[in-house]
Amino acid sequence: MTRRRLWTRGSSRVVDHVIFVASILTIVFTLANMASADAPSEDAIRKYGEPRPRAPDGWVRFDWPQKRKVLFEHYGPSQREKQFIADAVPAEAIVAPRASRKLLVFYQCQYPHTSIATANVAYQKLADATGAFRVTFSDDPADISPEVLSEFDALLLNNTTDFDKTVGEKGQQAILDFVRGGKGLIGIHAAADSCKTWPEGARMINGVFQCHPWKPQGTWAFKLTSPDHPINQAIGGKGFWFRDEIYAYRPGTHDETQSRELVSLDLTKPENHNAPELHQEQLHMTNAIALRPVAWIHRFGEGRVFYSNLGHNNTTYWSPLALQHYLAGIQYALGDLEADDTATSQLDIVDTAAAPVQPAE
Repeated sequence: MTRRRLWTRGSSRVVDHVIFVASILTIVFTLANMASADAPSEDAIRKYGEPRPRAPDGWVRFDWPQKRKVLFEHYGPSQREKQFIADAVPAEAIVAPRASRKLLVFYQCQYPHTSIATANVAYQKLADATGAFRVTFSDDPADISPEVLSEFDALLLNNTTDFDKTVGEKGQQAILDFVRGGKGLIGIHAAADSCKTWPEGARMINGVFQCHPWKPQGTWAFKLTSPDHPINQAIGGKGFWFRDEIYAYRPGTHDETQSRELVSLDLTKPENHNAPELHQEQLHMTNAIALRPVAWIHRFGEGRVFYSNLGHNNTTYWSPLALQHYLAGIQYALGDLEADDTATSQLDIVDTAAAPVQPAE
């Protein structure tokens, strides 16, 4: 009888243990399934990016070292996003470089765009995949000097802002001399917010940010001017729809007699005027003028300038269209891609390619 009672107690313990383990596994599997159900699909991540927790309060006002830490550690691309970029980069240069090209990417800013780190990865992968240039990254204003810039063929401004507070007067003069002397300048998105208090710089870029009626959550219609132009041919020579934030420029800061406009908002499409993703208090801006340029090229002194408004969203940097667009502009600025930079206003005939009626699903 004693043995039987001991065996019964042991069996009870085993049963209790099994029930306990089964309960724990049930909870684990339930939580895993709930997490899986809440997790975004790969298509959603490709469209919107990986979800991230909230950044530290007030981080946009941190000093630069702390701000940089948030940009790269909190908002830097995930491994999956890096793979999206690798999958999207062109396999080869648009034209073979005439010489070994060196590109300096500068990214210190006042107002920080959360796509800066993702953009840097994209430029590195563009360089590696195409061989069109070698790339160096810097957030040190001391590198914006005649001595350092002389080592490079072009300077790319990755969402820089407020040059009066970052590179200062000496840096501003170094950039002017660099470009006027025959080198290249590539301005991406908030580069147009770098020269608010610097008139010569504003003329060099040919546009100063005023506001962004077309918010980054919206998908907007774009037309091409001169669809047969080499830079537009790099993206297929057709109008398109794209999700990004689009600027209006301060009155008088974009001179239509200076630049060859390549991409602009297609203002025939009602979505560019009435979409819910527009800044509702800025709706009047969408019809204020007939031309809302987005990308252009021009000569500045002996140098070449390419500017593109695309580049607010991190998802832009794994778009094959955007990467081709950037590559073509970079190769123009480097002096390898021959492209007519006659101002649009001086052309006898201006061909355009409208956006499709609706964005592709």
